[in-house]
Parts: sequence; C-alpha cells; structure tokens
Amino acid sequence: MGGEQSESKKRRRSRKRSKTSAADDDEPAGEEPKVTEEAAAAAVAASDEDGDDDNDDGSTTNENKESEVTKEEEAATNDNGEEGEEKKKRKRKRNRKKKTDTTDAENATEPEADAAKLSSVEHTVFIEGLPFTSSEDQIRAFFTDLGCNDILQLRLPVWQDSGRLRGFGHVVFASQETRTRALSSEVNGKELGGRYITVKEANAPRAGTTIGAALGGRPVREQPQGCKTVFVRNLPYTATEEEILESFRVCGKILDGGVRIARNHSTGQSKGFCYVEYKNEEGALASVQKAAKPFGLQVQGRPVFVDYDEGTMKNSFRGGDGK
Repeated sequence: MGGEQSESKKRRRSRKRSKTSAADDDEPAGEEPKVTEEAAAAAVAASDEDGDDDNDDGSTTNENKESEVTKEEEAATNDNGEEGEEKKKRKRKRNRKKKTDTTDAENATEPEADAAKLSSVEHTVFIEGLPFTSSEDQIRAFFTDLGCNDILQLRLPVWQDSGRLRGFGHVVFASQETRTRALSSEVNGKELGGRYITVKEANAPRAGTTIGAALGGRPVREQPQGCKTVFVRNLPYTATEEEILESFRVCGKILDGGVRIARNHSTGQSKGFCYVEYKNEEGALASVQKAAKPFGLQVQGRPVFVDYDEGTMKNSFRGGDGK
C-alpha cells in the first residue's frame, strides 16, 4: 500500500515536471515570432533609413553634379556674355573714334573753307552810297533784315581823322545764293539812313598781288635782286610797330627800326600801310610767299597784302618814336 502511494507521487511529480518543461518549451516558442517581428521591423526600419541615407547620398551627389553643370553653363554663358559685351564696347569705341575723326576733319575743313570764301569774289559784293554816320552794326542789320543773314566779313574803310565810314566797302557772304540775293532788287537800291545803297559785283584783285596769287591768279612776281624790304598795306589804323614786328618776324630777322609805318605828318595817325626791312633777302621772300596764302599774314586778325619794295623809304615814314 505504501509502495503504491510512493509510486503515485512519483508519477505526479514526473507529470508536473513534464508540464513545467512543456510550459518552458512553449513559452520560447510563443515569444519567438514576437521577437522576430520586432527584429524584422527594426531591420526594415534600419534598412529604410539606410536606403534613405543612400538615396540622400545619391540625391546630394546628383545635386552636386547638377550644380557643377549649372555653374559650368553659367560660366560659359558669362564668358560668352563678357565676350559679347567686350565686342560691343570695341564697336562703340570704333564708332566714337570714327565720329570724332569725321568731326575733326569737318572742323579742320571749315576754317580753310571760310578763308577761301573771304578771298573769293564769288562770295563778295561791293557796296557804295553808305551814310557816313552809319556804323558797322547798322550795315550788318541792313543786309540781315533783307534776308542776307550769312555775313562772314564786312570790310568798311573809315576816315583816319574822324573814324567815320568813307561810304563804300565790301561784304563777304558764306553762300553764293545770299550774294545773288544781295545783288538783286530785293536788296540793291534799298534805303538806309536816307540814302539808297548800291550793291555791285566785286572786282577781282589785280594779278601779281599776294591776294591775287591766293585766288589762283598769276604767281607773285619774282623777287628783285638784293631786295630785303617789303611793302605792306591793308593794315588796321591802330596797328603799332610792335604788333607788325610780331607778325612778320616769323619769316626772318628784321633790322632794328626796320618796321616803319606811314603816318600823317600833322596827326601822327597811321595811313594803313608800312615798310618792313629784313636783314637778308630770304626774309623778304618768305613774307611775300606766306602772305600769298589765304590769311597767311595777319595783323590784329586782319589779312595784309605784301609786295616787294624796290625804292627807298622816305624820311616822312617815321616810327612811333619819331625816328
């Protein structure tokens, strides 16, 4: 009896151990999927993160490549733009230079053209019948009011003692059309200050004079042998020996006291001409040749006529100091 009970206890303990062992075996088997799912989820998350990192790295690489390509394109575009801008600058510079050269050429030509017109009878008229009390401004206004606006020069002789007009003169116009109008009845014969102005064609200068040579006439006559003195006319009445000396010394050395102005013996006022004596013949030759060019020799801005003098200066032609 006692033996059976012991055996029964042993079997019960054995079954308990078996159940415990089975429970132990079942518990890991039931938890294993949970661990695997969590691990799998973690692994997937890690994999996704790694993939994202890889994608980020790839995107960054692609962005870097695209950025580099863009920079290269921008650099190329900038280079092309800079080259285009540089070409435009060079073109503008050439255009400015061309325009400046053209303007300079035009400006350089204008004085020469005006000088030729001042010496041309085709642009000049002779006027007479002027009121002795009129002024240069009044004569200019007379022509301007009648449609002759482009006056280049008025040459109006005056009396030495009073400074009043002598009643005649010359007018030079910039255009031949204006000259033609001045010669027409639109201007010729019109009244000024109670007198009727006569407008005529100007006579050509005498051949052989410096102004005649400038106009294309016969060349200036040959220099007489041993001639060192020149005769100068068309001088301003206010011109001094010093001013004449300054204008003529460019042609050669002038003797001391070599400039002698013809003066009125009672008033001492200039008669509008003088003599200039050089130290050698070359000076006289140079002055005549220079004066043969338009506005070649000027005194107080006025062109003068120069010719060789073969006589001897008279004692009445004294200098400003009376010598």
